[in-house]
Amino acid sequence: MRLSELQTRQVQEHTGADLIPDDNPTIPALRRSFGDHTFFIDNDGLHIWESVDEDTSDGAKLIGVRIASWSDEEKPSLVAHEPAPSHVLAPRETDS
Repeated sequence: MRLSELQTRQVQEHTGADLIPDDNPTIPALRRSFGDHTFFIDNDGLHIWESVDEDTSDGAKLIGVRIASWSDEEKPSLVAHEPAPSHVLAPRETDS
């Protein structure tokens, strides 16, 4: 799922994860492997976000899904694995 600017900002504020920008050279390979998503990276690994329901609007409840983890504590590379839930984000109603 591609996130809106508001959803991206909410994820970053909630998790502290860094957005991997669309112009990053790794994005084409990530999209070939995992689909068309907004990708985030943090100390735990590589994450995407999915809507809990069919609602994908800015007010949708989102769940983070870790799709790759660091290979070791030095974080030299990521290792893909079965998707694992990582975070739940219920947007604040006052966001605009």
